[in-house]
Amino acid sequence: MGKNITGNSAPDTSPATLVQTTRPVPAKARELLNDQSNGLPVWIRPPKIGVEFYSGFSRAKLYEGAGKGHFRSVSIREPGMTKGTRLFHLQSILDFIGRCEQQAAETPDAVTPTPAGVVE
Repeated sequence: MGKNITGNSAPDTSPATLVQTTRPVPAKARELLNDQSNGLPVWIRPPKIGVEFYSGFSRAKLYEGAGKGHFRSVSIREPGMTKGTRLFHLQSILDFIGRCEQQAAETPDAVTPTPAGVVE
């Protein structure tokens, strides 16, 4: 298990750990959480407390960014259910951070990145 710059360990997303959560994780969500690309998960869950391991974003920032179209998210919900599992696409979050960094280098005064997929 890796550690981030603050010394926190990466969350364990193994199926055995996901089964032990307080609310059952839908099978599709479990499948998406197990996908990996270049050693990083493809989809991540928002943290209950603190910040997300790979991006450093809080739960509120993840929902805000997804709501503004800065990065991708998907809600996995069984038919007829009111509650589901929200997943965030990690690479789109990392791309957003990269766009912020690039815009900060070009215009140090203001950083307002364009939403993912929008061409200016």
